[in-house]
Amino acid sequence: MTASDNHQKKRTLLTSTLLLLLFSWCFVSPLSTLSSSFFFATAIAIDTSSSSSSSATRSTTTTTTTPSPIIYKSRDYHLLEIVPHSSTSFTQGLTLSTSNKILYEGTGLNYQSQILQHDPNQHMKTLESRNVEPGHLFGEGITCYYVDRLITNGGGEEVVVREHRLIQLTWKDGVGMIYRINDISSVDTTDSIEEEEGNNNEQKKDSLELIDTFTFNTHTGEGWGITFVPQTKEFYVSDGSEYIFVWDVETLGEKRRMAVTLERGGDDSDSDSASSSSSSVRLKYVNELEFVDFNINNKCGGDVKDWEIHDVYLEQCQEGDDHQSRYYFSSFNSESSAKSGTEECNDRDDKNTGRFTSTMSILANVWYQDVLIRIDPVTAKVTRVYDLSDIYPYDQRKKDGADCLNGISVTGKESSGEEDEGLELWVTGKLWPKMYRIRLID
Repeated sequence: MTASDNHQKKRTLLTSTLLLLLFSWCFVSPLSTLSSSFFFATAIAIDTSSSSSSSATRSTTTTTTTPSPIIYKSRDYHLLEIVPHSSTSFTQGLTLSTSNKILYEGTGLNYQSQILQHDPNQHMKTLESRNVEPGHLFGEGITCYYVDRLITNGGGEEVVVREHRLIQLTWKDGVGMIYRINDISSVDTTDSIEEEEGNNNEQKKDSLELIDTFTFNTHTGEGWGITFVPQTKEFYVSDGSEYIFVWDVETLGEKRRMAVTLERGGDDSDSDSASSSSSSVRLKYVNELEFVDFNINNKCGGDVKDWEIHDVYLEQCQEGDDHQSRYYFSSFNSESSAKSGTEECNDRDDKNTGRFTSTMSILANVWYQDVLIRIDPVTAKVTRVYDLSDIYPYDQRKKDGADCLNGISVTGKESSGEEDEGLELWVTGKLWPKMYRIRLID
């Protein structure tokens, strides 16, 4: 007999006893109606109280914690959350700061480019926006990163200070900007002491402080996507070609470049790439980049899911192959690009191999393809393709005046159990009215 059954038996026995006593007293002595009502009410009250107590006990013991609800299940991802996004933002990149947990968004178009700061804990509320200056610059990819600086403190000791920054590319201007991410919610001790010794007029810092600009060059002369790889203190950069460029985080100089390749089965006689094998093709139009660590037990280099290689246009753009034009469907291009002075490095024996674990990858958008591709950070081979075509279908986007998928960022959330195992991302696109939190499925 369970504890619940035992409790129920005792409660029934008590109620029956009280009712029997009440019945007996009614015949033995002339009890008043009030007295009889009192005893009857007491019996009912005890029964009701016991029932409520038992019900509360059952409620307490059966309450369980359930995982976050899944809005929609697709083959390659689970949709977990939908939040508002400005349909006027021509999104070029998303990046999450590890210092303040703010999601930064870089947008494009001449005289409209901005860096927006969103709070994931407030339904992606926009906290602040900053215009890209000068205004004619067309903003492109962004990423948060950090540098460690050795400084001497007031006591004469050398200490390492980590400075959090954000870097932004531009499209055709060959110019980039570096911003310092200031924590305006706290007061720097050193600055406070200096201000007290001076005029005591505290000057408020911008949350994003422009500290430097730089020039760069790529294969196409353009800047598209950029991501920071902390394991090697490098930036991975895309320019719309088939290449990913690796820059030194301090000097911003190019160290090497890798051609992104996709393995294909069957006869590849149509490929005339001099440096590609008969079973692989170079993938052009690699766009937004995001370095990730899946932190799960599957390895890079797995089978690539079927992805039809399209050779048609969704809509012929009037301005030709223009990065600003909409609805231009860019297919794979297997033609080899001209060699440059920087040697290509797609060798697995590269010196940086040991710095990466098997769960580390580069995720990328491909211009006007509704997919995410997973790229090996050493060989640049595509190891997985995630189909996101149903998250905001093309026909609906065209009707709404929205553009292509473009924008990837980790959420910073770690897996709390098998029920939510997998990498969580924020994704959106150019002029999309929503941003989506998804979990990739492997």
